[in-house]
Amino acid sequence: MTYAYTLRELTVSQLLERQCRQHGAKLFLTELWTGRRWTYAEWDAMVNRCAHALRRAGVEKGQHVGLLLGNSAEHLALFLALGKLGAVSVPINTAARGDLLRYYFEHGDAALAIVDDEFAERLAEVLPSLEKVRRVVQLGKNGGRSQAAGAGLARPADDLLTLMADAPDTDPGVETKCSDLLMLSYTSGTTGPSKASMLSHAAALTYGTGAMEAQGYVESDVFYVCLPLFHNNALLAGSIAALVCGGSMALSERFSASRFMDEIRQSKATITNFLGAMSTFLWTRPPRPDDADNDLRLVSMSPMPVFAAAFEERFGLKAMSNYGLSDFGAVSAFVPGSPADKLGSIGKARRNFEFRIVDDDDFACPPNVVGELVIRANEPWRAASGYYKMPEATLAAHRNQWFHTGDRARCDADGYYWFVDRKKDCIRRRGENISAFEVEQVIMNHPAIANVAVFPVKTADGDEEVGASIVLRPGMALDEPELIAHCARNMSYFMVPRFVEVLPELPATVNQKIEKFRLKQRMEADPAAVWDREKAGIVLAR
Repeated sequence: MTYAYTLRELTVSQLLERQCRQHGAKLFLTELWTGRRWTYAEWDAMVNRCAHALRRAGVEKGQHVGLLLGNSAEHLALFLALGKLGAVSVPINTAARGDLLRYYFEHGDAALAIVDDEFAERLAEVLPSLEKVRRVVQLGKNGGRSQAAGAGLARPADDLLTLMADAPDTDPGVETKCSDLLMLSYTSGTTGPSKASMLSHAAALTYGTGAMEAQGYVESDVFYVCLPLFHNNALLAGSIAALVCGGSMALSERFSASRFMDEIRQSKATITNFLGAMSTFLWTRPPRPDDADNDLRLVSMSPMPVFAAAFEERFGLKAMSNYGLSDFGAVSAFVPGSPADKLGSIGKARRNFEFRIVDDDDFACPPNVVGELVIRANEPWRAASGYYKMPEATLAAHRNQWFHTGDRARCDADGYYWFVDRKKDCIRRRGENISAFEVEQVIMNHPAIANVAVFPVKTADGDEEVGASIVLRPGMALDEPELIAHCARNMSYFMVPRFVEVLPELPATVNQKIEKFRLKQRMEADPAAVWDREKAGIVLAR
């Protein structure tokens, strides 16, 4: 029987204590590429050892800790261990480098950095300028010792496995409340730098409890998680969902279209989540007679593709949809058993949340009229508490007591909500949210550039690529590969523009606001007319 949680019970410590007591001998986590496995009791013991190890490294209640980690059991255990200590996790996209990586650590006030050996060199490049980071903890590959703990780092460093060697497996005994800050979740900036949403224990764990209630997750479910754990989807909507319902979790190193169905069958997974073009990648693979030979029963698709009904038939499953934002939380669900003609909607608001469609003056729109989707929680601490160190942005987003999503939607006569498009100056590429502002800031640091506009370019598969229209300084010429190299040094690989064009000037309104929609329309109409990074054969390092 799946347990219903009260709000005050939503802390990491209480959750693990309860699940360890109820499901101690049951398998919780399997790391697919290594075969390592943990029961609930073994998992709680590992989390406790991580907590004591981090305490030895100086972590205290309320301290912020930056996590630059790929998918691994240790990544999830460290996140939960920080929760038990009352510390604050700052998960960082592993593609970040240079200026952007420095920004995450600085803005997030990280006093400790935890990093995989794989990313230690990248951290070493920015560490000398990170005055708040006093210490580093390094992780070796596949649960092993770090092969170069501290090498090239401008701070004292420890190997996690060494710190854990004789650490006790008892609870660290730190009192936490559901309202305590658990993590900073970075969301793409729209008119400024990336913002960090403040998620309490309750707000983070509600991703799981809300999905469990809405979608009917049960103890027998096996959750396949292949998205990166630094994203809320994999960390909260996947891993935490498995934990709160007493289910099992199969962790993959990364998404692979060619390996996906093999791992689904191997793990006997019943639940998984898609982001961006994942559904398209799987749908366009050649059909096989055994496509439906799997245990999947529910797949969350965001966005819901036009071929969703045919996807259900081919793979023998049901499509569901969960709408959410890192800025606020996971708040809606299209659930099994909904009318077939509502497939493609984001469903209805989950329990304890309210939705409304409003016009530009925040007045409610009639049914089927497109406006901005605004949302709010009916209980304290269930949603993000605002943007870290950005009070003005927090107030602006929560105008008139509703959180303004920046997404345009409509509500039909039956109360189902339909996503239309985004108002935000944001690009979504293969599940990654990209701040046009941040890409523009990096490009503007190039000596040849006088002005730039960055915007999404929709591709044939329905995904978005990064387009950039550039105005050069007088007498300067553009070397596109060199510009791409400049971008790759200072931003995540997925942010680097694919399409680049040079213009004499950028179209602007009388108020000098760049009319990006004109640039977007022209580039989408004839993408072959502009320089294309992929056609140029440039492959970006991840």
